[in-house]
Amino acid sequence: MVKILGRAFSYNWTYYTAALAIFVAFWQIFSVVSVVCMANNNLLASMHQNAAYFEKAFLDGDVLETQKIMWRIKNNNIKRIIFQPVKFNGGKWIFKNEIVGNLYNRPYAQLTRNIPLIANGVEIGKLEYVVDLVDVNYAIFKQNYILFITVVIFFLGLLFLSNIGAIKTIFSIERCVAETNALADAGEHGKIQDAIQRNIESLPQSLRNTPFAVLISRLAEVLQRASHLESELAVANATSNLAAQVAHDIRSPLTALDAALKNAAQMPEEQRIILRHAVNRIRDIANNLLEKNRQQAKTAPAMDNAAGVGAAVAESLEVCLLSSLVDPVVTEKRLQFESKPGINIDFELTAASYGLFAKIQPVEFKRLVSNLVNNAVEALDSHRTQVTGNKPEGHKGNVKVLLSAADGKVLIEVKDSGKGIPPEILAKLGQRGETHGKAGGSGLGLFHARTTAESWGGGLVITSELGKGTTVTVKLPAAEPPAWFVSKLELSAGKTVVVLDDDESIHQVWRGRFESARVKEHGIEVYHFSEPDKLRVWVKDNPEKIESAVYLFDYELLGHKETGLSLAEELGLGGKVILVTSRYEEKRIIEGCQRLQMRMIPKGLAGLVPVTAENRGERIGEREETAKQAIGSTPASGVEVLLDDDALVHMTWKMAARTNGIILKAFKAPADFLSSLETFPKDTPIYIDSELGEGIKGEDIAKTIHARGFKTIYLETGHQPEHFAGMPWITKVLSKDPPWGDNNPDS
Repeated sequence: MVKILGRAFSYNWTYYTAALAIFVAFWQIFSVVSVVCMANNNLLASMHQNAAYFEKAFLDGDVLETQKIMWRIKNNNIKRIIFQPVKFNGGKWIFKNEIVGNLYNRPYAQLTRNIPLIANGVEIGKLEYVVDLVDVNYAIFKQNYILFITVVIFFLGLLFLSNIGAIKTIFSIERCVAETNALADAGEHGKIQDAIQRNIESLPQSLRNTPFAVLISRLAEVLQRASHLESELAVANATSNLAAQVAHDIRSPLTALDAALKNAAQMPEEQRIILRHAVNRIRDIANNLLEKNRQQAKTAPAMDNAAGVGAAVAESLEVCLLSSLVDPVVTEKRLQFESKPGINIDFELTAASYGLFAKIQPVEFKRLVSNLVNNAVEALDSHRTQVTGNKPEGHKGNVKVLLSAADGKVLIEVKDSGKGIPPEILAKLGQRGETHGKAGGSGLGLFHARTTAESWGGGLVITSELGKGTTVTVKLPAAEPPAWFVSKLELSAGKTVVVLDDDESIHQVWRGRFESARVKEHGIEVYHFSEPDKLRVWVKDNPEKIESAVYLFDYELLGHKETGLSLAEELGLGGKVILVTSRYEEKRIIEGCQRLQMRMIPKGLAGLVPVTAENRGERIGEREETAKQAIGSTPASGVEVLLDDDALVHMTWKMAARTNGIILKAFKAPADFLSSLETFPKDTPIYIDSELGEGIKGEDIAKTIHARGFKTIYLETGHQPEHFAGMPWITKVLSKDPPWGDNNPDS
């Protein structure tokens, strides 16, 4: 009890003191007011009783009698009385006033009042009386001090009793703090929440649900979560440091691999491509790890201040050819799982897979596909174990990766022939921590795939049928192919095609493609070369054919110092050359193509690029029809307008415009185009790219300018025309090629 009293006073002495002061002040004010009122009433009553006697003594001039009467009127609570008479004619009173009582005049705490003295209806003077509040206060305390002390003690007791619950809660908090500090010093953070909960439960039932107790319980949960986050942060930092070390240490063997790859002239083309992709992917992963580590180091102080863990820094988005990313990953997986001969991993490249682009992060996309293929193989392993146990022959199964497009989306499907997933589990997959059929699995692979696809504007769908297998489909928004990409190879009748490649298998691919397109029936000649010198001789001997020919050059010509790019520049072929190479994603090669106005076909897709050939009659008829349309649509000024954000498209179109006598006004930014729009006649042909960057769609710009009176609007795009059905404001959907003369595939 003494401890509780001492603690109660230590916590609440200021409040107790204030409450006591207020109580004493109220007691004193109430007592003084009561006494003053009582003194006033007693004086008035006594004065009325003695008024007649006082009048007689006053009229007779009897001073002693008037003093006796004034003493009778005065009571104990009045300090003094002063009588101030009224002058009467013939009166015998000779004094100015009469005073009875204590004459000491205190400079403070005195209350003075004046009342008329009336006898038989006539005022004979005034009585002025003084009440000394100090004397009154002393007298009250002297008479009632026992009662006062008793009331004060009772009042303080009530205050203490009303705080018993709060004091017990405070004791519980102190115990919690002491125990929490001990656990924290011992590093046993996981026990903090249990310790706090124990102390809360030690309180009486009536106090457990108080807001304060609930707050402490919630704080315990927050502390526990903070403890877990601290542990996770420590693990993340350790992992980050390890990743940085791995990324740093791997650079030396990467340099050695690069050097060996440059001297691998005798290695077959297919093996060189596989090795190059593997080296590039290792380099991308190493660079990505280093970049994440640098960014985390920069943001660590901010993360500490926010007491949270930031998300990993992501690489920038790029428009990528998906088949070129999926194919090397699948090849790696075949090599990785070659110890499991019963499992077949296949990437089915079809005509529908050609030319599918999406705006993604390449390294993250490869990681996504890799995780999904790993999951599919593990599903087959799980199925094999259940069906045959540990028998060596196991259970054969298939993993298929497919690439297709539908409704403006690119679909990446990973199918397995495993046991399937029950519906109740299927609904949870893709969430953090949810996994199935994988011992020790964390569920992070599918979670990463879903969140990554959603960050790119897409999504992830999982379908499964018990006993038949599971399909994971990643849907991504289709992106417009870049200007360097050849969406289809269109050959004009009577023209020439020249193929330069050091690999005979590629020549065989092109022979098969041209035979299927029946180019000979259209008068198209095809020449095959494996050596740069023989090509130079042909160019020198056939000046009449070189201007109208289409050239398909390999970039890397083993055994020769020349490349496809250097030969195109040397022979002055420039924009007539299409580079067919597996190194189409390398920056220096892309820049070289842009400089020479060349386009590219990924070598691995040479067997899929659409090849068409047209005879002279068909092309002449179509040209005449196009010419008629041009006469009706091109204004007399000969000015036409292009809106495209690709610099290579600008160069290609301007060159074709000059050749055909067209004045082309080209814009990259929609804002600049719209601000200059009114300077052109309403019948000006306008060509607009579908993808203008930053989410701006060309078809929306077309609708806007159509409403402003422009009617000849073409959409130049790599997408199929059916993607833009139901848009009457678009005159026609064209390819990315210039629409004039022989360059126009639509003419």
